[in-house]
Amino acid sequence: MADEVPLEDFTLTGSVQTSSGKLQGFKDEANQVDVFLGIPYAEPPVGSLRFRPTVPLDTPNIERTCTAHAPAAPQVAMPFDTLMCVEINYQSEDCLYLNVWRPSNSSTDKPKPVIVWFHPGALGWMSMGHISSDLKESANLGLLDQITVLKWVQKNIASFGGDPNNVTAFGSSAGAACIMSLILSPNTAGLFRRVVLQSPPMFMVSPKKWAEMKGNIFVRSLGLDESDLLQDLQSIDIEMLLESQTFMTTWPNFLEGLAPIGNSVDNQLLHKTVIEHFFHEPLPAGYEDLEIMIGYTRDEFNFFFPFLPNFQEMDDSIFVRTYFTHVFGYKNNRQAYELYKQEIVPPMSPPSEVARYMCSDVMSRMATLLTAENLSRHGHKVYLYQWNYESNDVQNVIKAAHMVDSIFSWDNLVYWTDNPFLGPGDDHERDRIAKQISGAIAQFAKTGDPNRDGLPLWPLHNEEERSALVFDSEVYSENNIYQTGVHLWKTVLKDYVVNTSFPIKPKENKKESSKDKDLLISPPETVGPSDKKRKFEEQ
Repeated sequence: MADEVPLEDFTLTGSVQTSSGKLQGFKDEANQVDVFLGIPYAEPPVGSLRFRPTVPLDTPNIERTCTAHAPAAPQVAMPFDTLMCVEINYQSEDCLYLNVWRPSNSSTDKPKPVIVWFHPGALGWMSMGHISSDLKESANLGLLDQITVLKWVQKNIASFGGDPNNVTAFGSSAGAACIMSLILSPNTAGLFRRVVLQSPPMFMVSPKKWAEMKGNIFVRSLGLDESDLLQDLQSIDIEMLLESQTFMTTWPNFLEGLAPIGNSVDNQLLHKTVIEHFFHEPLPAGYEDLEIMIGYTRDEFNFFFPFLPNFQEMDDSIFVRTYFTHVFGYKNNRQAYELYKQEIVPPMSPPSEVARYMCSDVMSRMATLLTAENLSRHGHKVYLYQWNYESNDVQNVIKAAHMVDSIFSWDNLVYWTDNPFLGPGDDHERDRIAKQISGAIAQFAKTGDPNRDGLPLWPLHNEEERSALVFDSEVYSENNIYQTGVHLWKTVLKDYVVNTSFPIKPKENKKESSKDKDLLISPPETVGPSDKKRKFEEQ
């Protein structure tokens, strides 16, 4: 959306003084909010600033009329853009902007809680510091952008009537994964007080060695070498960079294919992968009082079903050779498959259902459940949810897929009318559920507790009861959510994993050989499924 809002149709707000300038937005009378669009927070990352750390903007004396969305970052089209009716026609490297919405009656005398939204969508960052010292910060430039945003909020949000001491970082999918990376980054404590994490794909953080290999491939695909690399990257046409990224999305491993390029361990911002830390350790200093709302959707992997037309017809040998091998290796692929078939999925399920459960687990579900368990064990207030309410898409394959909860979380379903991803449904019921989850998020951002009128009691999560709130046509609480799956991952499946992007098993404190220095998980010995049949738990 590049066009400015016609000013004759709207009333401008008063001027708001910020480090980005003296800003005027417009009044949305229908929704009683003031809207400020396209606020620059950093110098444009173009020319000599391409592939360089973020430079905060400091132009307090410039007057800006902020009534138009800024361009999106340059990116290649993805298959699900059409499905979700996402139009990203207006793109530019000059893309470091933010938007602010506030109630029209906001007063600086009564500061309001603040939510900073980290949007979903796969990441596109590249580690090249090992090739050229000029690019030593390149691995996590996107995180530096996000840190700059959060610092801008701390510095300026009070001018809009917001409370810089009551900031909630809210992210879905890649946005949630970024927030978790920010928590592990130095000097970010105090930038937010609470987090709302929806379906975090925690495998998006690559181990250092793997990230550097991707950087080598990226540079080689452009026909470049280490000599004058930064200057070459800053002068090369943006279309060539995007074409190279397209090549990077063709990894044969499905887990890497979901997030081929993302943030990575660089021993500067990130010293460990998110999974290594959030599954096993307390949060870093400064985050002892962080409050967490975290959730996942029941059918995470169904998000990709419209693009996998033959998935449900494949036989078990194909799934074992591909999806299960990609995660568990060729020595353990069949054993992992049989565990899922015998003890996790409903009896008599087809092979595609076995694979779907596993893919949903490694995509987001297991990351969410084990993170909630670990953080509650370390004394944090954790509110967990599972989203069961289904889409009604034309193909009837989306169900409660990845991102469906996020659509409802903003209580603006009018924008999703006739959308093929969501499909038609009971408008009254959908409106009620949207208000339930959006109201819970707003209440959590305000007080640290999502409980409010219109919801059953949402209990705190703990290791003993493992409570969660389930959002469906009726909302209810449930203990021991996905119990069998969690138990098997903690006791058996963790020993099968060989994919270094999913290091669920803690590293052992032993002397490493130079050969295995960067290997996060050594291939385990082959272990068969438990002889003792566990009680089946339907998801």
